[in-house]
Amino acid sequence: MSRLFKRIALPLLCAALLAACGGGINGTYEGNLVSLTFHSGKVEAQMMGQTIAMDYRVDGDKIVLKSPQGDVVITRQPDGSLDTPWGALRPEP
Repeated sequence: MSRLFKRIALPLLCAALLAACGGGINGTYEGNLVSLTFHSGKVEAQMMGQTIAMDYRVDGDKIVLKSPQGDVVITRQPDGSLDTPWGALRPEP
């Protein structure tokens, strides 16, 4: 490999691949007790008439919600639903 590739192109390629693997999430997911709406890098949780805006991060199939009470980890299922402490949330059609 050329020096240029090792010093510039390879790190850029690795950064692009890591960004692509982040697997962002968008849209609204609904269940019986709660709904989560992901947009613009934030998530809005609606539960019992209250709306809470939070930050989140994606780590593989795990989504970590940064709640004021502490982090909540939810799991993205192969069928597109989310496995949460409040039950399964399905994508809004």
